[in-house]
Amino acid sequence: MRDVMLLRADGGLTEVDSAAEAVRLGWDRLVGPDDLFLGARWLEVAERTAGAPMRYLLRGGPDGPVAALATALATESSPWVLGRPDTLLGFSADDDRPGARDLLDRLGTSAGPRLLPSLVCGGRHMGRSRVLRDPGLTAGEATGLITELVSRAERFAAESGARSVAFPFVDEPDDLLREVLSARGYLSHQSGRYSRLPLASDGFEGLLARLSPKRRRRVLAERRHVAAAGVTVGIGPLDPALIPRLGVLEEELMHKYGLTWTAAQTEATLREMLDVFGDELQICTAVGDGEVRGFGTLLRHQGQWYARQAGFDYAWQGALPLYFEVLYYRPAELAPSHGITGIHYGMGSEEAKRSRGCLAADQNAFLLPLAPAGAGA
Repeated sequence: MRDVMLLRADGGLTEVDSAAEAVRLGWDRLVGPDDLFLGARWLEVAERTAGAPMRYLLRGGPDGPVAALATALATESSPWVLGRPDTLLGFSADDDRPGARDLLDRLGTSAGPRLLPSLVCGGRHMGRSRVLRDPGLTAGEATGLITELVSRAERFAAESGARSVAFPFVDEPDDLLREVLSARGYLSHQSGRYSRLPLASDGFEGLLARLSPKRRRRVLAERRHVAAAGVTVGIGPLDPALIPRLGVLEEELMHKYGLTWTAAQTEATLREMLDVFGDELQICTAVGDGEVRGFGTLLRHQGQWYARQAGFDYAWQGALPLYFEVLYYRPAELAPSHGITGIHYGMGSEEAKRSRGCLAADQNAFLLPLAPAGAGA
């Protein structure tokens, strides 16, 4: 059994290195509908796959935790390059994201050695790095608790030999966290845009009503094209027997965009997610000529769907717009019957998402370089 570090047992700050222990202490009471990747189930997946030590800080109150922060120690061997501050900064500079080039120039070509190891805070996922807190707190109370947890994370980073502390994807609307980090001297750059599709009870019809007339006609034409090809599209729990086929399809998608990925990696990920999420892992499949030709996975969390993986049989589909059908149109159409009020699409491909009704918010990386041990001596 893992050791659990209890800093104070008087309702103050508690640190543990196991998500299961954090949940036992009340972590999930702070998790809201937009926090799938900070919930117990995803943290369990992250612990198994992150390849990095994780630590959870919880600030107690009279009835349980009132604020909490997840951390992971990133090194040069960490495979999640888009969540590491050094590689994320490089990618952001290449994409001309505001502030990234200036910050890279400031750190120089040695950004990696300057920043790694790095204590990555706010969760081991892309988008919405944040400090969990009780929604009933006043702004002043929340600011004080955020400051306490961030301060402890900085001390822990120094104790661990880290060269920096990073919050890779702070949401633009998260004013309190942004203000605390800026006041503590963190450097920042835009790291991406996070997209989400809000849905009302009218589902797909409501989505259509928000689109321009030109886009509306195009969407309806795309759906007719799919239907005319005899493709059936539906959503349901993941059948384990489909996993090998889905692995092949995601590998095709990854290779199309020049990414190194194997069907075996998809299979392992899907089995892991199925083990943790069970029937809360849904899959939207497009079936043509008796075979799955496209798919998208949807994780359910507190009335929201989170789109995760996808793959397509490009040779078979030709010009059929299966991507939009399985990831946007059919999920939006069926969302009301599943009690879903929004779909999270995360980072990347913003134009395609925006044109289908998604709203996007800036994500900003905040970095605090730490003086190496002995500096200034």
